Amino acid sequence: MITIPDHNIAIYHAGDTNVFSDMKLIDELYKPNIALLPIGDCLGMGPREAAYAVKNFLPTPEKIIPMHFNSFPVLTGTPEEFEKQCKEWGVTGKQIIHPKEFFGGQAIVE
Repeated sequence: MITIPDHNIAIYHAGDTNVFSDMKLIDELYKPNIALLPIGDCLGMGPREAAYAVKNFLPTPEKIIPMHFNSFPVLTGTPEEFEKQCKEWGVTGKQIIHPKEFFGGQAIVE
């Protein structure tokens, strides 16, 4: 968790984890407004697990930033698949921010 109290910002960075029920405790204790979730489907969650986490364990964050994808061939998850899975799980009211938008359309910065 990264908290910036003077700006009312709380960021949950999930690292290379898979989905786990204690995410609900993190949500309840820290009320993150932003969540960074891995979606690569190898070193952590894939798009399906990340969408499930958002739906069932992380209701508070308004902004979700998918991460840890497309930097190695084994990381096959994509933000588009994450958005699709969010729709399938019935996730609503979230802004999904694509990291690629910040780096000129690329997920890797050299």
